[in-house]
Amino acid sequence: MSLFVPRRRPSREALDEGALPSDEMRRSLQDLALVNRSWGGSRTLERYLLPRLREAAAKSVRLLDVGAGSGDVSRRLARVLRKSGFDASVVAVDIQWRHLAAGRVMFPRQPLPCAAADAFRLPFAPRSFDWIVSTLLFHHFSPEQNVSFLRELDRVARQGLALLDLRRHLVPLLFVRLAGAFVFESPVSIRDGVASVGQSYTPAEARAILREVAPGFRVERVFPFRLLICRP
Repeated sequence: MSLFVPRRRPSREALDEGALPSDEMRRSLQDLALVNRSWGGSRTLERYLLPRLREAAAKSVRLLDVGAGSGDVSRRLARVLRKSGFDASVVAVDIQWRHLAAGRVMFPRQPLPCAAADAFRLPFAPRSFDWIVSTLLFHHFSPEQNVSFLRELDRVARQGLALLDLRRHLVPLLFVRLAGAFVFESPVSIRDGVASVGQSYTPAEARAILREVAPGFRVERVFPFRLLICRP
């Protein structure tokens, strides 16, 4: 590791805990929606998916968002795909039903099919979705867990996967520590943000995980301090 890339530190995040009070949970989910909206979460996935759908001359697309939280990214992707002329069906999955329920309150005018399910045992048949996406989930798991996680996503995806996550570096770590108090509504978001960056992966670490999964996966660096794990 270099001076600017600290050693990975696995930890639990408060938003993952079922005991977090509902009001605090909702504020933290709103902070995550702000991060995804302002720092390219859904836009990165849009830029990746749209050219591939057009190249395939697809008229419809069935998409699964795993670890969707409140479903803010799922809803944006559904809107963008439909505005781009696709008959888009987007389903949001999260192991925490409370997060999905909070999303219905946060976005009352944007109904979204949801399912509470374990990302390691998805309740869907093989190749039942064209594309699978995920945002800020990969860093939650150990390398061994991520091998199993990606194999399960690969089982369900017919065309490809696109997973966006953080890239471990001192700059985003300092940003969350210093700017979090001014940007986030919930102190939970600051603590979880620090934990998220601290346990995220470098490109080399992510590539080492992918080599254990299947051929065809790759890792791309995305501004600012993000990784896109994708296939094809």
